[in-house]
Amino acid sequence: MRTAAVLGTGDAGSAMARRLREHGLAVRAWNRTESRARPLTGHGVAVFPTAAEAVRTAEFVLVTVFDAAAVLEVLREIAPALDAKAVVLQSATVGADIDEIVQTAEQLGVALLDAPFLGNPKQGGLTLMVAGAAEPKRLASPVLEALASTVVDVADRPGDASLLKLACNTWLFGLNAMAAQAAALTEAFGLDFRLFLDAVAGSKADSPYLHYRAAQLTGETDEVLSPVRAAIKDLAHIRAAATSAGAPDLLLDRLARLYTQAADNGLGDHDLAAIRVVLGKQAA
Repeated sequence: MRTAAVLGTGDAGSAMARRLREHGLAVRAWNRTESRARPLTGHGVAVFPTAAEAVRTAEFVLVTVFDAAAVLEVLREIAPALDAKAVVLQSATVGADIDEIVQTAEQLGVALLDAPFLGNPKQGGLTLMVAGAAEPKRLASPVLEALASTVVDVADRPGDASLLKLACNTWLFGLNAMAAQAAALTEAFGLDFRLFLDAVAGSKADSPYLHYRAAQLTGETDEVLSPVRAAIKDLAHIRAAATSAGAPDLLLDRLARLYTQAADNGLGDHDLAAIRVVLGKQAA
């Protein structure tokens, strides 16, 4: 049986661990707060107190921690324990910090794939953007096939996949902001936001992402698909990369201010759709 280790068992990491187990892989897991990983034992996942212990015997290591600092810390801890042929897939959104991660992996002798994703791991059907050498990509195919419905082969060296993820997230944060604005407007007009959803459904203006967040935008659920605080982190990466590349960031600046204002209103751990509250207050 092929063996994978998942390091970082937040919502995304836990869902990925379960999906890998469902596809017949033996799965080992670690999380900084061990109690958050313990429920995975009920799904046949072995949980370990340290990342180094979790990766022993693993052919594939999936790193799904929050930021670049955590990725670097994990790489340094696990490098001595990794099997010589193990492939590490880095899936955190780290922006241009991927360069330091790549350099560190090379210094440690770690075979690294840059593999951020789009989609909700709990719902399956992820898109994985992968950058790295051909052999690690080939070796990691069991993990890629288990997790993704679409794999975009970005480049033959880690780095560009993380930058592509920034462009994709810019699109998503913008879509979410305009959907929230539309919801605030319909409410201000005394209309039901569902009328807006009905009006654009099936038209050229329709968007699967709009319907993906519809329940959050209408207030039917408070389930967090992605928190505001994650958007703030990612937008900081996006703005830094845009500045470095000489790209204008006027719109990015406005988006960052909007999501930051939501966090300042105590909504940092709420779903991205919570910016509707800020837009509603501005309209009022």
